[in-house]
Amino acid sequence: MDYFIITSLTKDISRIDLIGILLGHLIFGVALTQLLDWTWLKNLMSEEDKTRMLKSYTWKDLLVDGAIVTVVLGIIFLIISIFI
Repeated sequence: MDYFIITSLTKDISRIDLIGILLGHLIFGVALTQLLDWTWLKNLMSEEDKTRMLKSYTWKDLLVDGAIVTVVLGIIFLIISIFI
């Protein structure tokens, strides 16, 4: 049932609409990032903890991070391909 809702929605949305929605979300995300105060992030870990964590970072951790980014990008492209 949900599949038919998605396919009927894609018939009503053009590529221009999709590009506008994506650009609007991007602009909103950048604006929200600039408006919020992110200074509390640097107080989450002490300098010794940061140094210790970075020294223990290995190539396996890099592979895991790359896999996570790849999965997220794949999901985004899947959602975009539904609407195109």
